[in-house]
This record gives sequence, C-alpha cells and structure tokens, in this order.
Amino acid sequence: MRNEQQAEFVRRLEREEHSERWSYASASMVNPAAHYVDPDWFREEQGALFREQPLFVGLSAECVKPGSFLTRELGGIPIAVVRQRDGFLKAFVNACRHRGATLLSGDRDKGVRRIVCPYHSWTYDTDGTLLDRPNSNGAFDDVGRDCNLLQRAVREKHGLIYVHPTSLEPFDVDDQLHGMQGEFDQYGIETAHHIETRVTTWDMNWKLLMDTFLEGYHVQYVHQKTIDPVFFPYQFYDAFGPLPRVIGLRRSVMAQMAESPPDDWRLFPHASAVYVLIPNGLLMYQGDHIETWRVEPIDVNTTRVYTSIFSPEPPVSEKSLGYWRKNFEVLCNVAMNEDFPVQVAIHKNLQSGAIGEVIYGRIEPALIHFHQTVNTAVLDRRAARQST
Repeated sequence: MRNEQQAEFVRRLEREEHSERWSYASASMVNPAAHYVDPDWFREEQGALFREQPLFVGLSAECVKPGSFLTRELGGIPIAVVRQRDGFLKAFVNACRHRGATLLSGDRDKGVRRIVCPYHSWTYDTDGTLLDRPNSNGAFDDVGRDCNLLQRAVREKHGLIYVHPTSLEPFDVDDQLHGMQGEFDQYGIETAHHIETRVTTWDMNWKLLMDTFLEGYHVQYVHQKTIDPVFFPYQFYDAFGPLPRVIGLRRSVMAQMAESPPDDWRLFPHASAVYVLIPNGLLMYQGDHIETWRVEPIDVNTTRVYTSIFSPEPPVSEKSLGYWRKNFEVLCNVAMNEDFPVQVAIHKNLQSGAIGEVIYGRIEPALIHFHQTVNTAVLDRRAARQST
C-alpha cells in the first residue's frame, strides 16, 4: 500500500462521521444456521468454492528451492506443488498412478530429486513423469495408458501461489485478486522469509473460522486482556469484487495524528490489513511482517487450519529468530485460546437445531460481504444445475 494511500486512510478516520468511518453496511443480514451445519449445503460449498476455481495454497516463500514442495487438500482433492529445476512450479494430484497411495506429505523446503511412492516404490521425476516401476519385471508393459502424475494448473504471482484442483486450464492470479494486488507493492510478499507454520484441527465449520477475522466488534469483549488495549473495536472495510478487505487500527494512530502533519500520516505500523482470499485464505500485513491463515474443510463439522508467519528477511541471529517466534506465539495464543473456543461453542449450539439463524449487523460489513459471496456461489451452482 503506497504512502499516499496510507495517509488517505488516516484522513478518512479524521474526517468521517462514526457510522461512515467504520464502514457500516447498508443493511444487516440474517443467515440460516443450516449454512454452518447442514451436510448438503457443505457439499454444495465444496463444489462451488473449493473444486471449481483456483485456490490460494501459500506464498512463494514456502516453496523456494528446486525440489521443495507443498501438499494441500483442495475440496478434498490431494494436491502437491513442487518447485522445478527451472524455477517454475508444477502441481499434480498427490496420488500414485498405480494404486492411489499418497506420495508426498507435509511441506518441505529442502529439495527432493525424485518422488518415490511409499507403497511399491514407483518413482517419478519432480515434474510428475514416471521414471521407474522397480521389480515389476514387465508386468505393467501392457497397460495402455499414460501413468505420469495427473497435472493441475498452477500460477505464481505477487508472491502468492494458486492451484486449480480440477483443471489444467490456464488462469491469471490477478483475476482471482480482483484488484486487491494493487495494495501489495510495499508489503514485500515476494521477498518474504518463511519462519514457521502451525497446523491445528478444530471442531467447527470452516466459515466460523473465517468469521473470526471479519469483524472487530468482539475485540472489546473476548480480548479484554490482550489486544483490546491496543486496537480499536471496529475496522475499515472495502470490497474488491467478491473479496473483502478489513483494516484494524491500533489506538497509537491517534498520537500520530496529534503529533505529525497530515501528509506524514501512515497506517503502518498503526494498523493491520487483512485480505480475504475467498474461500480458503487470509493474507495479513502487520506493518513489519506477514501472516497467512489457510483453511481446509475436512467435513461440515471439522476444519484443518494452517497458520504461518513470514519475516521481511531471513533472521540473522537466534535473537532475531526468537523475536519472530514470539510474535507467532502471541498471534496463535490470541486466536487459538480466545477466539476459536468461542467459535467451537457456537458450532455446537448451531448443531443443536435450537437456533435457526444468525445475525450479522451493519457494524460487521466484511462478515456480510463474505457470506453473501458464499451464498451466491452456492445458489448460482444450484440454479445452473437445475437449468441443465
């Protein structure tokens, strides 16, 4: 985000009335509780949102060296992304063509030279080409089909990696970002250094996890002893097509406004910017580092979460590494000890059937925008199916 744009945000804080300042929605929204707990609705979401479009899988910083790889589940489909010797990426279904065994596990930033199936040692090059079927003694010579790994479309731009889980058709990352990328130029995403990723699993619908980050209204109540003294309880909200972006302001911005001329006002380090990469990702810029949250719905009631932190440059000492790890602990503690337990309880309450709906108020515009986007995708898919 350019300096002049940052200054404009702070001026927006100064001049607007309260209801406009905090980007109130034009109207509240009522959403059926079934959209969080109904298996049929979940299956529709998987099809419309997680299988039929490119999805965010991580930052380039997570897959740097030739042979390094990421493994993901996108709409239930196992995907591996591997950095090639020429520096480009390839993505393929992470399953052996022999009997479907999983080939790669986790993420690895040290290069592999070959991909070897753990079941029968079928061996593939890192581009997915079958190299060897050891000790098979010609038993597969009559198989009249290509046994290379099944490729999927992958694109890398602005330091972000996207994969289409069901297609090889080319796509442009910019089309997925809807203009959001215009704010990325000073964040250092393309040169960021991966510090750590934590993987956790939660007994809640994937949308409840996303809801956590889409309104600041709860901060003054859930986070009284942690971040409430630091942040205002509301957020700036703007939309980039179907994607919302929210900016949380630290209270320190008021001192900057009192002490500096307007042209010198800056959002950072007095703010955090959260970019919602619908359906499955959050990219956060915190002023001195980047965070990502990436969700993998396991079923309607269970979600796997990948939380990562990235520094602007590689740590040069144990002290600097400790600084970033401490930041990461604070991040995880606030979300996982304060936010997520509330959402788990909400999920159980919605599962009970006693609550037929939830309400998103005008004070929660990004929440409204997110759920409108999800609902529209599902309903459009249903309508398209019924018309054929």
